[in-house]
Amino acid sequence: MHSDTFLAVVAGRGTVNPLLRRWAERFERRRVFYGSDLRDHVACRRNTIVKWFRDEAPPAAAWLLMVDDDVVPVARTDELLRCPAEVAAARVWARTGREAHPHGISAACVKISRKAARAIPPPWFRFVFSPDGTREVLCECRYFWRKCHAAGFTPVQAGIAGHRFPVTVLPEPDGPAFRFDGEVEDA
Repeated sequence: MHSDTFLAVVAGRGTVNPLLRRWAERFERRRVFYGSDLRDHVACRRNTIVKWFRDEAPPAAAWLLMVDDDVVPVARTDELLRCPAEVAAARVWARTGREAHPHGISAACVKISRKAARAIPPPWFRFVFSPDGTREVLCECRYFWRKCHAAGFTPVQAGIAGHRFPVTVLPEPDGPAFRFDGEVEDA
């Protein structure tokens, strides 16, 4: 059990995938936060979770592990749990089979210390659009990454996690691997 870590699952689709559910059983402190699948609401939901953690979560929880409902933890996801950095994120693969945000961090599986949650001013997550609102110019992940740096924190990547679409996308030395549920346990 990870008694110093609070697991918050961002459930935008109404359900949490069974592989994440099984992995989450290891955390005595866990909660599912339900929200909308709309992009602006995803950032609002993330901000609500960080604010809740900062202001109301049990004091014994020094860490917030915020995970999207379509993330699939694998053995190397535990590297994120052991990482001592104030802000860290697992490397996560996108629908394209490529790493999401290879030069930054992904908000899909991120660990934040209470110290960082208190020091980084809200909003922690936000989408930024072009002046006419037709193009995203900064995603919530990059926005958070910039906020961390502005507050004196250097986010790091630690561990990896799969991403569930109709299949789970995992990194392999020769490129992305697309696996069905029964194949993930062998990864």
